[in-house]
Amino acid sequence: MSCARLAVLSLLAALILSPGHLLARESSQPIVDAARQERFADQAAAIRQEMKPGGRFEYVNAQERQEVDAQLDRIAALLDKRDGERLGDNDQLDLLAAQETANAILTQRDGRRLICDWTAPTGSNRKIKQCITYADRMGAHKETRRMMMDNLRKSPAESCYDPAKC
Repeated sequence: MSCARLAVLSLLAALILSPGHLLARESSQPIVDAARQERFADQAAAIRQEMKPGGRFEYVNAQERQEVDAQLDRIAALLDKRDGERLGDNDQLDLLAAQETANAILTQRDGRRLICDWTAPTGSNRKIKQCITYADRMGAHKETRRMMMDNLRKSPAESCYDPAKC
């Protein structure tokens, strides 16, 4: 095995075994898990279904969707190649890289992911923790953009800039 491959494997091992990584994985299981070949086809189909509108990963954009599909296809090809025997070092590295790439994209766009911010309410300096799911945040963002576009489409006569006159 070349020095470059050993360096990559040791880097992956360090990332997997780092305390921060373990804490992140304890709270949620990896989305793409190629540990069981017989269940991977069902798992890939479920992930592709969840990337459609209304699914858990509906906020994955077109480019990310293509990348996830490509990674899922790559994993399936590697698992088919394995067919009961052990994969070579290069194939194992490719399998881990494809799995981690897909997991990174899906974790970032997971509608169930909880996002917490420390914010100070208006008129206060005391910060409070506010948590919201990624799907709720994206929904609020979409609604705000819709309202802004509706207001921009109105003529000045239809707009009400002075609340006392409305």
